[in-house]
Amino acid sequence: MKTLNAVLLALGILISACAQKEKTGLAAGPEATVNVAAHYLDDIFMNTLASLELAAMTPEAKSGDWSGIKPYLEKLAADLPGAYFFVLPDGNYYSLEMDYTNLNLSNRPYFGSLFKGEAVIGFPVYSRSTGKRSGVVAAPIVADRKIIGALGVSVFLDDLHTKLDRDFNFSPHYLWYVLDPLGIAVLAGESDLIFMNTLTRGGVSMREAVSDALKKESGVMTYEHEGLMTAHYRKLPNLNWWMVLAERRGAAPEVPLKLTLSLDRFVPDLKKRLDGIDASIRKCITEMDPDLQHEPEIRELLVAILHDNQDIVESNFITLDGILRYIEPADYKNFENTDISMQDHVIALRKDPKPEFSSGFMAVEGFLSVDLAYPVFDDKKELFGSVSVLIRPELLIDPLLKMSKIPADYELWIMQPDGMIIYDQDKDEIGKMLFSDPAYAGYESLLALGKKIAAEPNGEGNYVYLAPGSDERVVKDVVWQTTGLHEREWRVVLGFRPYEK
Repeated sequence: MKTLNAVLLALGILISACAQKEKTGLAAGPEATVNVAAHYLDDIFMNTLASLELAAMTPEAKSGDWSGIKPYLEKLAADLPGAYFFVLPDGNYYSLEMDYTNLNLSNRPYFGSLFKGEAVIGFPVYSRSTGKRSGVVAAPIVADRKIIGALGVSVFLDDLHTKLDRDFNFSPHYLWYVLDPLGIAVLAGESDLIFMNTLTRGGVSMREAVSDALKKESGVMTYEHEGLMTAHYRKLPNLNWWMVLAERRGAAPEVPLKLTLSLDRFVPDLKKRLDGIDASIRKCITEMDPDLQHEPEIRELLVAILHDNQDIVESNFITLDGILRYIEPADYKNFENTDISMQDHVIALRKDPKPEFSSGFMAVEGFLSVDLAYPVFDDKKELFGSVSVLIRPELLIDPLLKMSKIPADYELWIMQPDGMIIYDQDKDEIGKMLFSDPAYAGYESLLALGKKIAAEPNGEGNYVYLAPGSDERVVKDVVWQTTGLHEREWRVVLGFRPYEK
């Protein structure tokens, strides 16, 4: 117990060393600030490594006793957020969260060198399962001249970026980030930029400036990135990372005219098509005027609506009590007589019998849909039910995109003001809720832009997100406009990546 207490005390001293490091604000100038910040960040990782090395020398670690090792790691975790672990030579490991995990780290790139006796410091790791971005620090455990395991932590970089932002209180006029030798931002003041590769996703001037900076210990560089940037940089004393502090000197570039022009063409085309479907339903109901007590006449109406609109999924008749009575085409006949009385658009039309263009919802047929419904009345002019069409937005919009002149490298998505993604060229995004889906939780700039898009019918902005079908973060400039039908609004967003090769 004396040994445990003594080591825990020593760990506490090492941990607090970072907190005692004198910091400076931008009042001292960007060059002095970037120098202090570089040393401060370096101290965090070096003190963490020293703490792990100290814990690795304890009798509990040398004997591989997880129950004895755990208190040391818990002490570290209280001060620096991360996933702390004890890993065995075969790659199996224990963690504070799970104890024995039944998982294996032997395929990690740093594993081989760690079990050759080399410490790991700041190795970037992205967890596909959690979406967390980390920097790994690990120290081997040596007993009887053999490496019998290692202690480590995946330092959560999003939490670390928050710590640096808080401790240094950087001015909003400055952008700070930390680069590894490959030009990847392992830390950044804007957390969305973490793990973004500045050498492949920055503009030409940025790539050239960063490439040159990574060959030097310190200096000043200028480049274009949403305006003219002047950046001071310094390599960390022990880590192979560079701290950068950039100030915008010029105005951000305007959104390219062709981006706006492309949307100016597409939105009217989409509006025309929605209006066309709407007019077709109204025309068929008025001209055919079916006997609503006679099934063949209702089915004839539904077939006529389908015939006029090749881009709708189905047409149907819904009873006053919300039963999906008749469906065309016959492919969906098995869904007839389904009770959909609790769907919002069915309830809305029953309360206020007027044309209803629904919010996105998961249809009983198993895909995201919107419904365009018209009330129908009996001979006494009383509400009898509704005739509606089911629209699958991607099947409506994809053909319009193919006919448009939008450049192939532009990306279009459509959002309801409540944040539901009605359409996205990346099909995995369709149906997600921007403001609540965990997939978007870490993208601060996207969420902020989304709120602006929801609140304003048109505008422009930018955000950072993943390239379609990729895990790589990119900057996207966007413009948006609004279209819709029967008081239902769609925000049509068109974006492109301004800093491609």
